[in-house]
Amino acid sequence: MNFFDTDFHCHILPGIDDGAANTEESVKLIQMQMAQGVRNIVATPHFRLHEISIEKFLKRRAAAFDKLLNCGAIKEMPHIMLAAEIALERNLCYVDGIELLANQEMDTLLIEIPYEGYRKWMSEEIEEIAYRTKKQIIIAHLDRYVDIFSSADYNDILNIPDAIFQFNTSTFTKWKSKKLVKPFIKDDYPIIFGTDCHNTTSRKPTFDLMLKQLKKYEPNYNVRKLFEN
Repeated sequence: MNFFDTDFHCHILPGIDDGAANTEESVKLIQMQMAQGVRNIVATPHFRLHEISIEKFLKRRAAAFDKLLNCGAIKEMPHIMLAAEIALERNLCYVDGIELLANQEMDTLLIEIPYEGYRKWMSEEIEEIAYRTKKQIIIAHLDRYVDIFSSADYNDILNIPDAIFQFNTSTFTKWKSKKLVKPFIKDDYPIIFGTDCHNTTSRKPTFDLMLKQLKKYEPNYNVRKLFEN
């Protein structure tokens, strides 16, 4: 898989979360992504254990995906992989079936840390999830926490064994988050990017912006090595 044409985090499935409201919006998002060079999409609808069971979520996700595939509005469909953006909660590691939410093709789980002050239990919970599920962990949109996490908080997260760090493509539109991602690129951390797109207006795909910005790093840093790691 070419990581330079893969959107690892987005909300394109119709009517399942706060992303695409219907198939029409799903189609528009996919067309926007493909126009920006995306050929592989990891669909990651929100999963919150306190709102829905794993069984019900999987059924809803499958139904939304079938609706998209059968709408007949896209002649050339990109390769779509099903996964989930899993909201981190205490004792999530003990819940049976968490591994079913993984991207089965890549054997990864996308975990969303709560948008609040960092606590040690968060890293501990993620490590336990990885241990119990035997899946590689992707930590979602690290750039999102730039205003609430300290350097020490980020260091704790970076010490999670074998984790992959996902940044939103919009990180390059803001000075603080752009400054945050630069050391990850410079020091060869395993990072990937996702549009985290939800709609065609306020949270639209910006994959082309990410590609343009990464080219600026290539003369000094081996950007491709990030993905090879």
